[in-house]
Amino acid sequence: MMSGIARGNRRSVLAFAGAMVGLAGWSAAPSAAVAETLVVNPAKDNTLYESTGAQLSNGQGIFMFVGLTGSGGSRRGLVAFDLSAIPANATITDVSLSLFLSRPRADATAETIDLFKVLKDWGEGSSNAGSPGGGGAPAQPGDATWLYNFFNTSFWTSAGGDTAASVSASTAVSTNNRPYTWSGSGMVADVQSWVADPASNFGWMLAGNEGNQQSAQRFHTGENTSNKPQLTVTYTLSGASQLLNISTRLRVEIGDDALIGGFIITGNASKRVIIRALGPSLAQFGLTDLLANPVLELRAANGSLLLSNNNWKDTQQAEIQNSGVAPTNDLESAIITTLSPGNYTAVVRGDQNMTGIGVVEVYDLDQAADSLLANISSRGLVKTGNNVMIGGFIIGGGTGSSRVALRAIGPSLSQLGVANPLPDPTLELRDGNGALLTSNDDWEDDPAQAAELISIGVQPQNDFESALIATLPSGPSTGIVAGKGGASGVALVEVYHLQ
Repeated sequence: MMSGIARGNRRSVLAFAGAMVGLAGWSAAPSAAVAETLVVNPAKDNTLYESTGAQLSNGQGIFMFVGLTGSGGSRRGLVAFDLSAIPANATITDVSLSLFLSRPRADATAETIDLFKVLKDWGEGSSNAGSPGGGGAPAQPGDATWLYNFFNTSFWTSAGGDTAASVSASTAVSTNNRPYTWSGSGMVADVQSWVADPASNFGWMLAGNEGNQQSAQRFHTGENTSNKPQLTVTYTLSGASQLLNISTRLRVEIGDDALIGGFIITGNASKRVIIRALGPSLAQFGLTDLLANPVLELRAANGSLLLSNNNWKDTQQAEIQNSGVAPTNDLESAIITTLSPGNYTAVVRGDQNMTGIGVVEVYDLDQAADSLLANISSRGLVKTGNNVMIGGFIIGGGTGSSRVALRAIGPSLSQLGVANPLPDPTLELRDGNGALLTSNDDWEDDPAQAAELISIGVQPQNDFESALIATLPSGPSTGIVAGKGGASGVALVEVYHLQ
């Protein structure tokens, strides 16, 4: 059970928690795909040297060679990338590989370098041919060579490496000391197949003109200290759920104990939002002691005032009404604006220093934009009964579930100059019906969950603070923050959309 909520007050608290969508009368439209980009250096690279005995390699060398040498020996490059950061349901839309050419053929004639999908795993051992490295070095265990995919335990099916018959991409290279790029639909198809089946990701082979002596080219590898190979993958997450609404309910006091709601917009495009400050209309949930006339400010990350509103009909009345989420009381506040990706703060105070229970909300009005509401972090004075802090959020716009992290921060706020931090916050996560899903007192109570919080970098700084991670379906949820043992103090409730 959550400390700080008296039995007689629990019904009104949970009624509000379960009805945050109903207050708005608002539903989500299907979201468009959100574009993401992954940029990585190689997980491994090597050169296959055609030679007598075929036992040469260059696993740790700083150069990779492609083409035919003056003595008639072929050179083929191998490169592979770790794509595990791309979700399995991603749709790949663009792929480009950048390689730095540090030595072209002697006469600077342009040579076409083809990229082929590799069909068999291969190794990068400890061999190192140094500089210039064109002759290779004796293969070491695990190296790829002309005959071995793993020296000296496993052979290629075909000497010189096993690849798809079709070329994935081609680029002509000629000029010294500059990068060249390979891209195209073939590479998109290759990466899509590797994301769907990571065990088949063996990377690409680079092959040049092996019918023309002195056509060999030299490229930098991942072991080079400069201009490493770089793969850029752009993908979308169609049907991915996101945060459509974020809100916090709290008793609004004066001065530093105003309701302060921070939120983050991430992505590559601006997002149109509506921000609301509610008070009188909360009476429909059985709440009393309400903020009679809330005033709303929107501030930038540096604290500068962007917009403000007292009564929502004063400005933007038609636009707010057309949004479908106009406040139901004329004394409540609202702002519609388009914001670039970044950090923002919505501050709710009472007109003429009024106090009482209020709500701050942010709604996503442009779910098709290539940006997301990614986080809400609200600060205020947590008391008992109906005056605990409730952080609400709506997941939707897609067909899948979402992974979220919630935190209740108190003691560590003293580092920011907060004089009366909540000494031991507790945290409950409830569904849209008010049913308890999970709870946490001290974030390290569950070792497995604590390890995950640390791995994603959102662990609280104080042992008495609370945090939890959950996978939730589309719909409304709430995080309720109270003080253990009925304690009061300033606290922070945060919701992070992880994926």
